[in-house]
Amino acid sequence: MSAPFLLVTGFGSFEDVSANPSGALARLLDRRPDVVGVELPVSFTRAPGALDRVLAGLPAPPAGILSLGVHPDSGFRLERYARPDLDAERVDVDGGVGAALGWAGPVLETSLDLDGLAARLGAAGAECSISDDAGRYVCECVYRHGLTRATELGIPGLFLHVPPMASLAVEDQLPAVELVVEAVLGGA
Repeated sequence: MSAPFLLVTGFGSFEDVSANPSGALARLLDRRPDVVGVELPVSFTRAPGALDRVLAGLPAPPAGILSLGVHPDSGFRLERYARPDLDAERVDVDGGVGAALGWAGPVLETSLDLDGLAARLGAAGAECSISDDAGRYVCECVYRHGLTRATELGIPGLFLHVPPMASLAVEDQLPAVELVVEAVLGGA
């Protein structure tokens, strides 16, 4: 893989989400020649390690990291920040809680122009908002870990929450997510 490519992560099933659109989207995007798409476990401890193993196994560093997760509302949410304080009560698929990681440090922020990206998504007909709260669950954990790795590699990182399939089918989500892929590849 010599041309620039993007690493896209999604998640598997958890709680009452038996079919996670974020994992389905990552697998669909993996068919593109400029994307490596992988599904991560919804686990505070296993997901960061899985992300690191994927990065270590790539033939070259990616041009960016885009992580996807599902949220309960309609529309897409571009996440601005990744915080170190994770939920102390909501358990992951392994029965663990994020607070057990004991993370500390500053709030991390994406380097991408979210206002411009939200405008592009809106112009394409996608319902989109910018969020300052990635949820304090495994999504936040992966976003923080991904932004840390992206900073180390000197590449952009972003987390995009996608709607549940009951609100919008995966096939109908794909064009908006591909627009985000293009934007992150371009360093938007």
